[in-house]
Amino acid sequence: MGRILRVERLTKEAFQPYGYVLLRDPGVPPFKADPPQFVDRVPFEVDDGKPEFVYAILKRREFTFSTMERHLKVTQGFFPLFGGPAIITVAPATDCTDPEAIPAPDLVKAFLLESYNAIVLHRGVWHGTIFPLEETFGYVLATRKATTDESIAPLYDGDVQIRDLGIRFDIVL
Repeated sequence: MGRILRVERLTKEAFQPYGYVLLRDPGVPPFKADPPQFVDRVPFEVDDGKPEFVYAILKRREFTFSTMERHLKVTQGFFPLFGGPAIITVAPATDCTDPEAIPAPDLVKAFLLESYNAIVLHRGVWHGTIFPLEETFGYVLATRKATTDESIAPLYDGDVQIRDLGIRFDIVL
């Protein structure tokens, strides 16, 4: 069984159910006009642990997936550095008290993350691996140290909850 996902344009409004979009030009006056200009901002939260920034590099791969993950103790920020744009897949948060609660396949979306924008996911929002359009994509991941440690050896009921949605998604631009 499979499902085709069409990549959507990343806007603050379209992405609001999943998190925040940090835009280079959000269309409002800057918060601070003198250099450096502060033109947009988003919140970032961490529970019971230390925040950290991870330099991550991905190689281009086939635009297909069946698993997604969520985090309950941190909002995660993805800040592109080079090799963009890239595709990020997301689905709404499900019941955080139920480790078996996964998103319905028809709620999974794909967005184009331009290299000059960034995103911060709400807690519990499901997301997949980033799919680079170029050969290599580098970004800074703002996260929680314990969450990074769990990502190396994922736990079933820790902060890194990875689940197979039971369907293959193929992404098309």
